Amino acid sequence: MTQLQPRHTMNRRAALRGIGSCALAAACIKSVNSQAEQPGDAPLPDWLTFPGEQWKRITLEEAGINRAEYEKLLAAAKIGPKGWGGTKPDQSQWGAVLTRGGCLVQSWGDPSFKTQSASLGKCITRALIGISAERGRLKLDEPICQTWTGRGQLSHPHKYLDTGHQAALTWRQLINHRGGFVLESGYHWRNGTEFHKEIPPWAATTRDPLFDNYAHGEPGKITHYSSGGYWRLGQALTALWDKDLKQVLQDELFSPLGIPADRWDWLAGKTVHDTRDFYPAFPGYGEYIDPPYEINGHVVRGAPGWFVISSEDLARFGLLVATRGRWRNRQLVGADWLQGHAGLDIHVVAGDTRTLVAIAKTNTGGFPFGVDVGTSGNFAFPANLITGPNLYK
Repeated sequence: MTQLQPRHTMNRRAALRGIGSCALAAACIKSVNSQAEQPGDAPLPDWLTFPGEQWKRITLEEAGINRAEYEKLLAAAKIGPKGWGGTKPDQSQWGAVLTRGGCLVQSWGDPSFKTQSASLGKCITRALIGISAERGRLKLDEPICQTWTGRGQLSHPHKYLDTGHQAALTWRQLINHRGGFVLESGYHWRNGTEFHKEIPPWAATTRDPLFDNYAHGEPGKITHYSSGGYWRLGQALTALWDKDLKQVLQDELFSPLGIPADRWDWLAGKTVHDTRDFYPAFPGYGEYIDPPYEINGHVVRGAPGWFVISSEDLARFGLLVATRGRWRNRQLVGADWLQGHAGLDIHVVAGDTRTLVAIAKTNTGGFPFGVDVGTSGNFAFPANLITGPNLYK
């Protein structure tokens, strides 16, 4: 293996060029916690940069990627537009990017095309919880009702956060899908199909999605993926900050990442609720999204997801994942919060802390990278594609 130059004499391009094959360690990012096990103060390498207004493009060789193996993998892939829930993006309505070390290596489709990215946004909501905790706004294991009860605002008294199972509900439980909430889709709940074909034994149902969006089970007892729980989280966070959460994210995260406010949006929950054909194949998908839709005059954003953003801007968040929350000379959020749900098959954002590869895609199928990211947020770039270097040895 070619030896890396001493750190103080190695510039970024030299480090990414002409390096012999470097295998990833066997324990490469197997879980969310394994990221946290890396040295928290480990210096970022000299070959890492951060994008300015636009990404700087580099070649595969400059990125330290094995061209022959990379092209072989792409030749077997069928990358192109793909929709879900009856959506049918055309050739202009999709995009994907692959970056390494803070530079753009390759893009597909239209990387500047913006679309709502479904449940991918849960990973950004998770980062917002981390920011809220680190800024002293909340204590993760305190009941949410100490901040907001929803009395006189939530649609039914059995939903108030100081009653029933909800009285013990904490921020940590809700962000980790352990709050006892069930609903994922109004359409499927009402019709008993797909996600809600079988109601869990600890849950009740009237088959009215709006009525049934509350903590059916005791918080902390069981893990059950629920967008309904994340909607309640978004309401509580809006009350906590007493501000539009889009503005909070712009100030605390997106602006430092170099994403201007006019390049992204976050759909209001009421928009999803009121748009019956939000997913044409599932009419009434958003029926579970219950009021309030504004709190103290601030619109409640769709904490379950629905960020409207491009793949090239999503990749900036992916790079933040790869750097474990560090951006230039700032720690924007702790690494433990950069985990969790990272997208469906068609929408994915992820970053690899060992190789500093970041990927992002929207409305894209057949993309061969990040296919196993899923709800865990784990991502490791294929070891055989890297000629060097890796961040951690």
